[in-house]
Amino acid sequence: MTHHAERTTATPRPTLRLLHHLLPYGRRLLPAALASAGSELAAAALTATAAWLITRAAQQPPLASVTVAIVAVRALALGRGALRYTERLLGHDAALRAVAGFRTRVYEALGPLAPAGAAAFRSGDLLTRLVDDVDAAQDLLLRVLLPTVAACAVTATATAVAAALLPQAGLVLGSLLLMAGLLVPALVLLLPWHAGHAGKAARAELAAACVDMTRGAADLAAYGALDRFHERIHGTSARIAALERHKALTTSLASAVVLLLQGAATVGVTWPALRAHAAGALPAVHLTVLAVLALVSFEALAPLPAAARRLAEVRVSARRLADLLDTPHPVTDPSAPAPLPAGEPLGVEITDLCVRHRPGGPPALQGVSLSLPPGRARRRQRVRQVDADRGAHAVRAL
Repeated sequence: MTHHAERTTATPRPTLRLLHHLLPYGRRLLPAALASAGSELAAAALTATAAWLITRAAQQPPLASVTVAIVAVRALALGRGALRYTERLLGHDAALRAVAGFRTRVYEALGPLAPAGAAAFRSGDLLTRLVDDVDAAQDLLLRVLLPTVAACAVTATATAVAAALLPQAGLVLGSLLLMAGLLVPALVLLLPWHAGHAGKAARAELAAACVDMTRGAADLAAYGALDRFHERIHGTSARIAALERHKALTTSLASAVVLLLQGAATVGVTWPALRAHAAGALPAVHLTVLAVLALVSFEALAPLPAAARRLAEVRVSARRLADLLDTPHPVTDPSAPAPLPAGEPLGVEITDLCVRHRPGGPPALQGVSLSLPPGRARRRQRVRQVDADRGAHAVRAL
């Protein structure tokens, strides 16, 4: 079993670097973002239009005056489902393509490191970086960017509609929506930062320990250390479970704060709307629309605490991937390689060759000498071809 210390380097703006790798797939993600925003807007508009229709129908108007609202309710109900399906289809297509391309980029960066440079990473930790950390790019697109775009669209639209109906209501609703969309996710993003880093390190340690136990189970059993190794793995698993409970508690508390802000917004918008209606400055249908709009506009902001928590984990994964991509190659190709000599080909002469996988490590090859005169490889190839033809002829004769 071989253990290597985990590398930790300060990489500037790793999340922006991860986004830079995903930029070629931005054109595929843009329709998904628009569909996500449209779906949330259709859901809010459906509830507000239905509230307007019910309130207006209670006044027993002519049927022609509510026909447009009836058609709008049906169109919004169908459009919401179609937009949601489109967002899921286009979003996952773009995210999976982006992850596949980025995983190829990581493998290309890992190739020149093997075998000497790969020794800087523990084998289980390296597997975690190639699988779990690369998958963080998918969560960055689907669970962070798309909900954020939808929440911004709903916040701007709901605030504008409320301000158009009653300026005081628009001010209250806009302020509370900004608090729920900016302040609460910012607190969630700051609180679990150390927990997210510790969780990634614990998962990497667990993966490395499992690989070590698989490879060295016989040695551990021979030296009577198997039980102690099991305790180490169970301790790491317990630490991961504790960190997950901490993150779940943080997200739950943030969601509760969003619900409190939702209730405060409903009361804060309905109260001045009631006063304006009592003064004859606001129709009853607008009062209902304002109350319902304050209630449903927060539904698009409900995923933001979980998105902020996932962003904190993505930042850790992006830093670990940047550490892997920035690892210097043990052997660098020259920027201007020497041209091949003109004229007759030259032979190859190697004397007392010594190869080490890493500086200061034990020699993998030592004292190897080799002489290849010009044309020797071609002669051997012709001899092998003649032998193969003879063998094929003998087989056909049998």
